[in-house]
Amino acid sequence: MSLKRIFNIFRIDVVNGSRDKMVIYILLTPIIFSFFFRVIAPGFQTLSLNFVTISGQEETAEILNKFGDIEFTVSEAELKERVEEATDVIGIYYDGESFNLVLQGNESKEIEEAAKLILSGIQFEVWRSLEVEESNKGRFVPPITVFGFSFVVIISFVLGGMVIGFNIIEEKESGSMRALMVTPITKNELIFGRSIMGIVIPLFHALVATLIFDIPSIDYLKLMIVCVVSSMIGIVFGFLIGVVSSSQMSGIANMKISGWLLLMPVMLAFILPERAQWIFFWSPTYWSFVALRDILNLSSKWSGFAFQIFWICLTTAILFLLMKSKIKRGLQTYQN
Repeated sequence: MSLKRIFNIFRIDVVNGSRDKMVIYILLTPIIFSFFFRVIAPGFQTLSLNFVTISGQEETAEILNKFGDIEFTVSEAELKERVEEATDVIGIYYDGESFNLVLQGNESKEIEEAAKLILSGIQFEVWRSLEVEESNKGRFVPPITVFGFSFVVIISFVLGGMVIGFNIIEEKESGSMRALMVTPITKNELIFGRSIMGIVIPLFHALVATLIFDIPSIDYLKLMIVCVVSSMIGIVFGFLIGVVSSSQMSGIANMKISGWLLLMPVMLAFILPERAQWIFFWSPTYWSFVALRDILNLSSKWSGFAFQIFWICLTTAILFLLMKSKIKRGLQTYQN
């Protein structure tokens, strides 16, 4: 097997796709989707609590310190002045008769509700009997961002396979497959060379999508692993479409069917409750969606991530075995 011949096949696919603008359109489509979802998705927000109280009120300060940073002032007037400044600071103090809450009035609803809850706990001495512990549960990413990012990456698997399939169809229609039969290129070299496009396109779109969605602190290693492993889905379907389609029109029809088959579990998994998602366990794109969702939420542990990758490989292998005979018969033309 020659690496040079493998990369020559990849180079030819790029040139042919660029000539008829197919690769350009495929590269642009997920990027347009990314900008669309970025516009309608809310931004990432953090909820941090900062308190100010009067010096000498150690018991109040001890409780407030469990929930956020704390500052001290020497008087009630100074406390109110501090709250009126630009930064969001919650004023809580005891005036000798009751506890008082001081807000500027333009705080977010979440901060206001949290402040009232903490104040109620102080008044009724709830926090004395409760232990407050810190734990990292990841982060909450807006659902539309999770769906939009996952949709863009997963549709890129389909588009990568589309390039593979239509290159095969074009060779059959133009008769260039006969020329391939007399070259030193082996069937395996042709398969590997043609598959590169199906891996490069999803990787490119995944990295671009992280920039467009402006996702902070993403684990790029896990993201690339998911893209490379999941791209096998598109490659398998791409070869299937290429060998069973007799023309460009039939290829488009077959690609629509396979595209919906791959994307439907992702769209339904976004809507249905988690307890009902077992019906999608057969789908490799469902497990790709789950892996991408956990990566975005920073809740992906290596043990759980390995389990998800295993299911992607297993379900892809099962689908490949179901299609193997048709793909093998179609690829007989490539044998020397």
